[in-house]
Amino acid sequence: MAAATINAPVEVDLRLWEMADAEELAAMYTAAATELAVEEPWCGPDFLTAAGQRERVQRCLADEAAEGFVITVSGAIAGHLSLDRIRRDILQSADIGYWVAPRERRHGVATRAIGLAVAHALDSLGLHRIHATTDLDNAASCRALEANGFRQVGVVHDFAVVGGRRRDGRLFQLTADDWRSSRGGRPRSRGGAGTEGFES
Repeated sequence: MAAATINAPVEVDLRLWEMADAEELAAMYTAAATELAVEEPWCGPDFLTAAGQRERVQRCLADEAAEGFVITVSGAIAGHLSLDRIRRDILQSADIGYWVAPRERRHGVATRAIGLAVAHALDSLGLHRIHATTDLDNAASCRALEANGFRQVGVVHDFAVVGGRRRDGRLFQLTADDWRSSRGGRPRSRGGAGTEGFES
């Protein structure tokens, strides 16, 4: 599947969360506080503080069923990505979630970050399936998933409360077989959906 249009060349990487990221994460979320209050109402006032972010990172690091990452653009933190509900049993699956700071949107950052995470989950972790759910009207997020081979498999009714009302969500999935076959058995190079650029 063709990659989404990239409006400007950007250097996108993923790396695992570190406690030292707390202040930069807090500053990034504070700059988007108005948006988060509507779209992520669970992000209370503590979420915007360095202490809140340290607690968040610590919880993730202690959770064997989750991996949290910062998305970086030219080395600066530009968002976050998580693999949650990682199942290593018969399901061999995980959920993927991501958020990119408003200033970095429309440059293909989410598309590239998702690609790096997919390569990590399916190759390094040996998972078979990744799920993602987006707001029904979030066309940009849908395009970023589809650019990495995800297919919509259904609609989840009343998925989440956004802007004070319940919203439906689009359910996507990607299997390891589909991902590898769409790339001729090889991961893409850096800047698309590939393993290069991933920092552990």
